[in-house]
Amino acid sequence: MQFLLTKATVLTHPHSPSPRPDEASRYSKPRIALHWLSAAIILWATFSGFGVALLEPDDPFRQWVESFNPQITSLFIPFFAWRLWLAIKAHPSRASSTTQERLASAAHKAIYAAVSGVLITGVLMMSHPVTLLALVPLPQLIHSKIALMQLHELHHVLCAILAGLVALHLAAVVMHQVQGRSVLGRMTGR
Repeated sequence: MQFLLTKATVLTHPHSPSPRPDEASRYSKPRIALHWLSAAIILWATFSGFGVALLEPDDPFRQWVESFNPQITSLFIPFFAWRLWLAIKAHPSRASSTTQERLASAAHKAIYAAVSGVLITGVLMMSHPVTLLALVPLPQLIHSKIALMQLHELHHVLCAILAGLVALHLAAVVMHQVQGRSVLGRMTGR
């Protein structure tokens, strides 16, 4: 039966390679859930963060976003660390065989690095203590105004790089869908 399904796939999409046996099961349920959690938080923080920059500093919505985003992204840090650990564990330094696989691997590593940089600079650049969920105080770690300004600039550069990488990632998903290779199917557990 599997042979017939593979042949049918090749016949309907003659230019797409046959799926490798490990492609359908490469992502565990925790990795899939953490991917979508990451996507939601990264997209929210990107659009809201860049969006409120267009508003006046005393605008109530801007103030709410600037209070909410450090909290939601701080809560996200352990989930991102778990996601990173699962990704490293799933692909222990094996050499990718094709140019496309090497490019995909490099792009994913760049996304992980950019997210790490955004989260680290976000925590370090807090210019005042933040109370997480009105329960847990997050202290201001750096008090030098010059260092905070530099971190703020680096954070914005990393956010822009991450936004570009996410756009590239989404373009690759669309390209794969058009070519008949559903990466969305793998990321929804199908």
